[in-house]
Amino acid sequence: MRVAVFFLCALLSGSIAFAQTPDSGRQVFVNRCAACHGSDGNGGELGPAIATRVPALTDENLASLFRQGLPAAGMPPFPSLTDSETRELIRYLRRLRPRTGSGPSRATLTLVDGGLVSGLVLNQSALDLQLLGDDRTIHLFRKSGDRYRAVTSQADWPSYNGQTSGSRFSPLAEITTANSPG
Repeated sequence: MRVAVFFLCALLSGSIAFAQTPDSGRQVFVNRCAACHGSDGNGGELGPAIATRVPALTDENLASLFRQGLPAAGMPPFPSLTDSETRELIRYLRRLRPRTGSGPSRATLTLVDGGLVSGLVLNQSALDLQLLGDDRTIHLFRKSGDRYRAVTSQADWPSYNGQTSGSRFSPLAEITTANSPG
Protein backbone atom coordinates (compact mmCIF):
# COMPACT_ATOMS: atom_id res chain seq x y z
CA MET A 1 0.00 0.00 0.00
CA ARG A 2 2.82 2.42 0.87
CA VAL A 3 4.47 1.77 -2.46
CA ALA A 4 1.20 2.62 -4.27
CA VAL A 5 0.80 5.86 -2.26
CA PHE A 6 4.44 6.79 -2.92
CA PHE A 7 4.01 6.07 -6.63
CA LEU A 8 0.82 8.15 -6.77
CA CYS A 9 2.50 11.08 -4.96
CA ALA A 10 5.52 10.92 -7.28
CA LEU A 11 3.24 10.83 -10.31
CA LEU A 12 1.18 13.80 -9.12
CA SER A 13 4.20 15.92 -8.21
CA GLY A 14 5.74 15.13 -11.59
CA SER A 15 2.60 16.19 -13.41
CA ILE A 16 2.46 19.45 -11.43
CA ALA A 17 6.08 20.16 -12.29
CA PHE A 18 5.38 19.32 -15.95
CA ALA A 19 2.49 21.80 -16.00
CA GLN A 20 4.91 24.58 -15.06
CA THR A 21 7.76 23.84 -17.47
CA PRO A 22 9.09 26.58 -19.72
CA ASP A 23 7.53 24.77 -22.69
CA SER A 24 4.00 24.74 -21.26
CA GLY A 25 3.13 27.88 -23.27
CA ARG A 26 4.40 26.16 -26.40
CA GLN A 27 2.21 23.17 -25.61
CA VAL A 28 -0.87 25.40 -25.27
CA PHE A 29 0.05 27.03 -28.59
CA VAL A 30 0.42 23.66 -30.32
CA ASN A 31 -2.90 22.43 -28.93
CA ARG A 32 -4.97 25.59 -29.56
CA CYS A 33 -3.31 27.81 -32.17
CA ALA A 34 -0.80 26.03 -34.42
CA ALA A 35 -3.40 24.23 -36.56
CA CYS A 36 -4.51 27.60 -37.95
CA HIS A 37 -1.53 29.95 -37.42
CA GLY A 38 1.26 27.48 -38.23
CA SER A 39 3.71 25.83 -35.89
CA ASP A 40 5.90 28.98 -35.83
CA GLY A 41 3.10 31.58 -35.82
CA ASN A 42 3.91 32.63 -39.39
CA GLY A 43 0.57 31.59 -40.84
CA GLY A 44 -1.11 28.41 -41.89
CA GLU A 45 -3.84 27.23 -44.20
CA LEU A 46 -6.62 28.43 -41.91
CA GLY A 47 -5.19 31.48 -40.17
CA PRO A 48 -2.89 34.47 -40.75
CA ALA A 49 0.62 35.01 -39.47
CA ILE A 50 0.57 36.32 -35.91
CA ALA A 51 4.32 36.63 -35.27
CA THR A 52 4.28 40.23 -36.53
CA ARG A 53 0.97 41.11 -34.85
CA VAL A 54 1.65 39.94 -31.30
CA PRO A 55 4.26 42.60 -30.36
CA ALA A 56 1.73 45.38 -31.01
CA LEU A 57 -0.71 43.90 -28.47
CA THR A 58 -0.52 44.22 -24.72
CA ASP A 59 -0.83 41.17 -22.48
CA GLU A 60 -4.34 42.33 -21.58
CA ASN A 61 -5.27 42.60 -25.28
CA LEU A 62 -4.02 39.07 -25.89
CA ALA A 63 -5.84 37.61 -22.87
CA SER A 64 -9.07 39.25 -24.03
CA LEU A 65 -8.53 37.95 -27.55
CA PHE A 66 -8.13 34.40 -26.24
CA ARG A 67 -11.33 34.65 -24.17
CA GLN A 68 -13.49 36.34 -26.83
CA GLY A 69 -11.92 35.16 -30.08
CA LEU A 70 -12.60 36.89 -33.38
CA PRO A 71 -15.73 35.06 -34.54
CA ALA A 72 -16.21 37.28 -37.61
CA ALA A 73 -12.69 36.38 -38.76
CA GLY A 74 -13.08 32.68 -37.95
CA MET A 75 -11.10 32.59 -34.70
CA PRO A 76 -13.00 30.78 -31.96
CA PRO A 77 -12.91 31.94 -28.34
CA PHE A 78 -11.05 29.86 -25.77
CA PRO A 79 -12.92 30.64 -22.54
CA SER A 80 -11.65 27.47 -20.87
CA LEU A 81 -8.02 28.65 -20.81
CA THR A 82 -6.89 28.98 -17.21
CA ASP A 83 -5.09 32.09 -16.02
CA SER A 84 -1.88 30.07 -15.84
CA GLU A 85 -2.28 28.76 -19.39
CA THR A 86 -3.02 32.29 -20.61
CA ARG A 87 0.16 33.67 -18.98
CA GLU A 88 2.28 30.83 -20.37
CA LEU A 89 0.77 31.20 -23.85
CA ILE A 90 1.47 34.95 -23.85
CA ARG A 91 5.04 34.31 -22.71
CA TYR A 92 5.49 31.86 -25.58
CA LEU A 93 3.89 34.19 -28.15
CA ARG A 94 6.33 36.95 -27.16
CA ARG A 95 9.16 34.68 -28.36
CA LEU A 96 7.73 34.18 -31.87
CA ARG A 97 9.61 35.87 -34.71
CA PRO A 98 8.66 36.45 -38.34
CA ARG A 99 10.44 34.26 -40.89
CA THR A 100 11.89 37.25 -42.70
CA GLY A 101 13.69 38.84 -39.75
CA SER A 102 13.62 39.76 -36.12
CA GLY A 103 10.37 41.75 -36.33
CA PRO A 104 9.26 44.47 -33.97
CA SER A 105 10.14 44.22 -30.32
CA ARG A 106 8.59 45.39 -27.08
CA ALA A 107 10.55 47.59 -24.73
CA THR A 108 10.17 49.31 -21.40
CA LEU A 109 12.08 52.58 -21.28
CA THR A 110 13.29 54.39 -18.19
CA LEU A 111 12.76 58.13 -18.52
CA VAL A 112 14.99 60.86 -17.07
CA ASP A 113 12.36 61.58 -14.40
CA GLY A 114 12.40 57.90 -13.33
CA GLY A 115 9.09 57.03 -15.00
CA LEU A 116 8.61 53.99 -17.21
CA VAL A 117 6.99 53.74 -20.65
CA SER A 118 6.26 50.40 -22.33
CA GLY A 119 5.32 49.63 -25.89
CA LEU A 120 6.38 48.53 -29.34
CA VAL A 121 9.62 49.96 -30.76
CA LEU A 122 8.79 51.39 -34.18
CA ASN A 123 12.23 52.80 -34.97
CA GLN A 124 15.47 53.29 -33.09
CA SER A 125 18.85 54.90 -33.70
CA ALA A 126 21.80 55.56 -31.44
CA LEU A 127 20.27 58.88 -30.33
CA ASP A 128 16.49 58.53 -30.50
CA LEU A 129 13.61 56.08 -30.40
CA GLN A 130 10.00 56.05 -31.57
CA LEU A 131 7.64 53.92 -29.51
CA LEU A 132 4.00 52.93 -29.95
CA GLY A 133 3.07 53.00 -26.29
CA ASP A 134 0.67 50.66 -24.56
CA ASP A 135 -1.55 53.76 -24.33
CA ARG A 136 -1.78 53.48 -28.18
CA THR A 137 -0.02 56.81 -28.81
CA ILE A 138 3.30 57.35 -30.54
CA HIS A 139 6.04 58.67 -28.28
CA LEU A 140 9.26 60.27 -29.52
CA PHE A 141 12.29 60.02 -27.25
CA ARG A 142 15.89 61.23 -27.25
CA LYS A 143 18.68 59.38 -25.50
CA SER A 144 19.95 61.14 -22.38
CA GLY A 145 22.74 59.04 -20.87
CA ASP A 146 21.27 55.61 -20.21
CA ARG A 147 17.70 56.99 -20.07
CA TYR A 148 15.30 58.71 -22.44
CA ARG A 149 13.54 62.08 -22.46
CA ALA A 150 10.47 63.08 -24.42
CA VAL A 151 11.13 65.08 -27.57
CA THR A 152 9.55 68.52 -27.42
CA SER A 153 9.48 71.16 -30.12
CA GLN A 154 11.00 73.60 -27.61
CA ALA A 155 14.12 71.46 -27.23
CA ASP A 156 14.43 69.78 -30.65
CA TRP A 157 13.80 70.58 -34.27
CA PRO A 158 10.33 69.17 -35.00
CA SER A 159 11.19 68.16 -38.58
CA TYR A 160 13.96 68.16 -41.15
CA ASN A 161 15.07 71.69 -42.10
CA GLY A 162 14.31 72.99 -38.62
CA GLN A 163 10.66 73.89 -38.88
CA THR A 164 7.62 72.48 -40.62
CA SER A 165 7.80 75.42 -43.06
CA GLY A 166 11.26 74.21 -44.12
CA SER A 167 12.79 77.70 -43.79
CA ARG A 168 15.90 76.41 -41.96
CA PHE A 169 15.78 79.49 -39.73
CA SER A 170 16.99 79.10 -36.18
CA PRO A 171 16.45 81.69 -33.45
CA LEU A 172 19.72 80.64 -31.80
CA ALA A 173 22.03 83.63 -31.24
CA GLU A 174 25.24 81.88 -30.19
CA ILE A 175 26.64 81.66 -33.73
CA THR A 176 26.96 84.96 -35.60
CA THR A 177 28.90 86.31 -38.55
CA ALA A 178 31.34 87.76 -36.04
CA ASN A 179 32.30 84.42 -34.51
CA SER A 180 31.78 82.04 -37.42
CA PRO A 181 34.82 80.84 -39.37
CA GLY A 182 33.94 81.95 -42.74
